[in-house]
Amino acid sequence: MGQTGRLPEQLPPRLELENLAIGFKHKPIIRGLALTVKSGELVALAGPNGSGKTTLLKTIGGLLRPLSGRVFLDGKDIAGMGKRERAGRISFLFQGNASDWPFSVEEIVMQGRFPYRRFFSSDRASDRRAAERAILAAGLAGFERRLVTELSGGEFQRVLIARAMAQEAKLLLLDEPANNLDPKYQYMVMNLVRSMANSGQAALVSLHDFNLASLYADRIILVNKGKAAAIGKPAEVLQEGILNDVFGIPLVISPHARDPRFQAVSFPLPGPDTQG
Repeated sequence: MGQTGRLPEQLPPRLELENLAIGFKHKPIIRGLALTVKSGELVALAGPNGSGKTTLLKTIGGLLRPLSGRVFLDGKDIAGMGKRERAGRISFLFQGNASDWPFSVEEIVMQGRFPYRRFFSSDRASDRRAAERAILAAGLAGFERRLVTELSGGEFQRVLIARAMAQEAKLLLLDEPANNLDPKYQYMVMNLVRSMANSGQAALVSLHDFNLASLYADRIILVNKGKAAAIGKPAEVLQEGILNDVFGIPLVISPHARDPRFQAVSFPLPGPDTQG
């Protein structure tokens, strides 16, 4: 899963963050951040609540201006990109994307093709084919005419992933794509995100669940107190000392029961006498 299908190390960076500072009204949340994400990589973004994960994703995507530093996509500063160019290169999936409008699954997925269409133009054959491929890959065949207001949370999340697939963007920015889903849909959604990275896209995905990060991410960036507390492969970041320093709780790290290459992260046993 997360640690298969790697692409060669010599591939050029898709995303580069250069001495980036982010925040609001000149009050930095994260400072001095440097990071590269290559084509084919899935990088998990983790950290405590309020550490700036969503703000960072919005800044990378050009929705917020950085306080300082620069963001490069394929070597080009996103500050010099127009909205349509960014929309064709970057796909977003943020929390709170529930739809109160009775669009069909097919209509939502087709929204991913908007960056490539002229205003008021009809759907092109290439747009329909891209949407059909995305619907099939997301396991939504037969759902095309279903209204999204009738779907479960897990089903709707797969629709949003399919929209991102149809967009065919080179960079995916996903904010907690598996949040509030049951284990089945967490598994399905993260497999979809991993498959998109394996196809050559670069993905930066915020995750609270370290077990998902261990299974699916190539690297983890852990942010805390305005900086990157750790960046590295899951085994390098998912260490008891590092996580205790960041979260203030003695999380337990052990080898995954089915494959010791992966880490399993557990809560300490309940009760004050067992939290030593």
